[in-house]
Amino acid sequence: MGLLNFFRRQPKPSPHQPGLREIWHGFQQVLAAIHQAQGVMGELEELLANPGGSTPEQWQGRLASLDRHMAAVVDTLNTMVGGKWPELEAARLRIQAALQETARHLSPDDPASLTAVADHILPLNLMDRRHPSFRPENCHTYHDIIRFAQETAKRVMFSLMDRVEQGQVPALRLLKLDTSLPLNLHLIDLGDGLASHTNPVPPKDILSVPMRALWRGISHPDIAWAGPVPVNMGGFLQVLGQTAIRPPERFWDKTYAIVGAYYVNYACRLGFHFQSVDSYCGPVPEDNYINFTFKGGAADELRRIRRIHLIAQVLTQMDLEVEIYQDMIRARFRKRSLAETEERLDLLGRLMAYVRQMDMIMSDDTMPQVLADRFLAGHYDRPGHEQVQAGTTP
Repeated sequence: MGLLNFFRRQPKPSPHQPGLREIWHGFQQVLAAIHQAQGVMGELEELLANPGGSTPEQWQGRLASLDRHMAAVVDTLNTMVGGKWPELEAARLRIQAALQETARHLSPDDPASLTAVADHILPLNLMDRRHPSFRPENCHTYHDIIRFAQETAKRVMFSLMDRVEQGQVPALRLLKLDTSLPLNLHLIDLGDGLASHTNPVPPKDILSVPMRALWRGISHPDIAWAGPVPVNMGGFLQVLGQTAIRPPERFWDKTYAIVGAYYVNYACRLGFHFQSVDSYCGPVPEDNYINFTFKGGAADELRRIRRIHLIAQVLTQMDLEVEIYQDMIRARFRKRSLAETEERLDLLGRLMAYVRQMDMIMSDDTMPQVLADRFLAGHYDRPGHEQVQAGTTP
């Protein structure tokens, strides 16, 4: 079953009052459209890196394809939210017009013209979803539109999850995963993602290929979930201060995973950091992808950024494409075999569990490399106090 069949299009709903069906299927369609757009953007990045090996026809063909996918991103999001964001379509048309004008002067032999085209597509300006400027009219690139659409779709979907939990949506069931780990993990099955709908669901009943791989990593027996972290006193005081001024949001009281046979959308908040994995992992390599996001932490900004550099070093070794924005990291892995995608999801699960609360021990700039080396060497246990102070590995 390919990605397009999994995310098959549904009839358009009423433009003003989206119901359960529209929200549910709209979420799937938004993610599918974003994945397709990101695939074309990746191809354009490859052309940009090797301009001498491309032709004007290749550029024009991919730009036309990207325009179609971006139209689908905006259309599916507005379907999902009942046409709430007409400004997003206005931003898309504005960017499209500027891109088409710039592309008229495109020449593979002229790097400046290629950069001018890429400037309408690749830069990301919408960083913080909590900032008042995180609005559709402030989208200046296609990357901005994708970011806004992805965050908005997730927010609507997880609002629906809260309604499911409160029993307001009888058609859906939120199933708790039966685990001793300190994760309040709840599952929703899109179909063929779980072997049973008993509550709680035993981990052995996870059929979803990507969720099974991710959980295998998260629950790896060598990951230490229990016991204290060897906290540096400065980091500990920073955590106390952050806890006083930034109380946890109820919105992230739970960890959610939406699962299908070859699909998972996993969103988790542990303390003050947020992490998400959106992945399709099936038999057709061209359909497969992993999108990963990690942001925040309880320590001061410098320690949070050091942890991001730890994560980046590991992800780079895992052959993921990485983007860093202060204390946020986004990474992707695409168009690889089922086995390779499963392996990365397993390692990603281990990494997410490994780095929890690590911001508190990031006492200096050597720590990211020390802890990245430990992880890559398979040492998933917490470093002892002496090792943290000395910056040594086993």
